[in-house]
Amino acid sequence: MTILHGTPRSGILAILWLTALLGACIHHSYAGTRDWQHFRTANRTGERRRLYLKWLIQSILLFDLGGVITLWLLPRPLGWTSLTQLRLSHPTPTASTAPPETSPAFFIGFGCGILILAGVFLLLRKLKRPLSLKPLGDFAAMIPRTWPEAGLAFLLCLNAGLGEELFFRLALPLLTGQLTGSLIAGAVLSTLLFGGMHWYQGLKGVLATTALGLIFMIRALNGTPLIWLMGFHALMDVVALFIRPALSGHFSRKTVRQPAVRPSS
Repeated sequence: MTILHGTPRSGILAILWLTALLGACIHHSYAGTRDWQHFRTANRTGERRRLYLKWLIQSILLFDLGGVITLWLLPRPLGWTSLTQLRLSHPTPTASTAPPETSPAFFIGFGCGILILAGVFLLLRKLKRPLSLKPLGDFAAMIPRTWPEAGLAFLLCLNAGLGEELFFRLALPLLTGQLTGSLIAGAVLSTLLFGGMHWYQGLKGVLATTALGLIFMIRALNGTPLIWLMGFHALMDVVALFIRPALSGHFSRKTVRQPAVRPSS
């Protein structure tokens, strides 16, 4: 038995916890937007690394820790299990036991798509014809400029996949569903909140992330294991901040380098 199960006050406690989570998300989004404006104009790598680290710690506390605490508070049949078995909804008995994301055909097709895209980028780069493919969102400043920045940015990508999927595609929908009696209501709230928290990327970024969150949520509702969604989310962020800039020639000795060392006096 957990705190949100089997007690007369469980509904009040659930409402208070959900309110606290939503308030923390709103504050995180507001403060993040303000930090982002400063980050975009920051030229010193030390200041950029400080903000990378700040965002990493904040995301761990809000999404990872908040998600774990939420699962612990939920009734055990709805919440906690092993990491490989975590999922928002179990497939129906008539559906295939294995989601399509885990089939060999999916991985073969996904790998071929990545190779084709990389080949197109490399060919256009060799021909000195830049590909006019603008990202849907203002996050170009997030691309690391030094190796220490790259390490922190990579950790941000990994934790975005881990923490945000745990929070938005499992914990928050289950908590909201526990209160409303509708898992769909929880899914809608989580998807809208997921998109809204990317307001710093501008309207296009909000719309793009909301659409992406909707796709991930549909897969979660259809029984895709959370660990697969975590992996795809992290991979997409790595592609956006590392692979795509590398293929387009963004990284060079002038853009990604070791921080300057001051001469000893």
